[in-house]
Amino acid sequence: MLCCVVGSQNILYRGHERIQTGLELHIKTMNLLNNTRNNRSELIQILIKVKSGLYLVNFIFITTVSVLITKTVRENSKMKKEVRYFLLCHHLLCSSLFCLLGTVFNTMRTFQVQSLSIWIIFGLQAAIAESVLITLTLMALNIALAVCWPLRYLAFIHLVKHKIMACVWIVVTLKSACLIVIEYTTSGSEDIFEAEPSCPIFLGGNFAKVSGIILISLLAVIIITSYFFLCREGKLAGHFNRSSAKARKTIIFHGLQMSFHILPPLIIIAMGSQSQHVELKFGAFVVSSFAQSFSPVVYGLRSKDMQNKICFRPEGS
Repeated sequence: MLCCVVGSQNILYRGHERIQTGLELHIKTMNLLNNTRNNRSELIQILIKVKSGLYLVNFIFITTVSVLITKTVRENSKMKKEVRYFLLCHHLLCSSLFCLLGTVFNTMRTFQVQSLSIWIIFGLQAAIAESVLITLTLMALNIALAVCWPLRYLAFIHLVKHKIMACVWIVVTLKSACLIVIEYTTSGSEDIFEAEPSCPIFLGGNFAKVSGIILISLLAVIIITSYFFLCREGKLAGHFNRSSAKARKTIIFHGLQMSFHILPPLIIIAMGSQSQHVELKFGAFVVSSFAQSFSPVVYGLRSKDMQNKICFRPEGS
């Protein structure tokens, strides 16, 4: 009888030890998860501050060069008539506004502002980001039309250029407004005003994600098609022979620049607003940020006409 009692006590004691060990393990696991979340939260806040700084630097640089280029175009009657400079000025304006709104948006996130205004600002930034990509696509399409169909190009492009830009601004603004309304009505306030969003995009719903991917893919197809016809026409005309290294370099520079504009947003949108892959999404943002800062150089300052006008050099010197 005594042995049975002692055996029962030993069993109860071992069971108690196992329960206590399990509780300790559970507590350690929870502490580890909390530490991981805290570390991730700190990392996100650091990345937000870095993004705000990058946006500010980009805004200052792009705005400075954009003012110089726009002023040069406006003061030259010949350049004012060229559609490529018309599209370039719109592209640089969109890039400058995009960086300005990005600075404001991430600064508000740094101070954890939780109001509807932050999402309105991001909606405007998303609309202008699409305008940046669309104007980039129009620039590629304009070059292809000028080279492949020179006889019909001037009459057609000067007739529709202002209408096209007006349609671009109206469409992207309405699209972003609709996406904000859809997100705001389908998500709860806890999701809308999430204190620690892991991804710098608010419009992370399925409809926003699918529409964004479709738009970027369509623009990529137009750009690739435009440069395909441009290269084919260049080969037929003999512009891409061994002695014409400048033409090949221009095509390569433009292709890389457009790729760095198209691919990073596509990666960020495809990943959505989940908490995974924060570092990868930030890396895509850095690549896109550098691409935007190089746009005034690649499409503006590399042009010999622009260099001559800015530096007051006579043509042919």
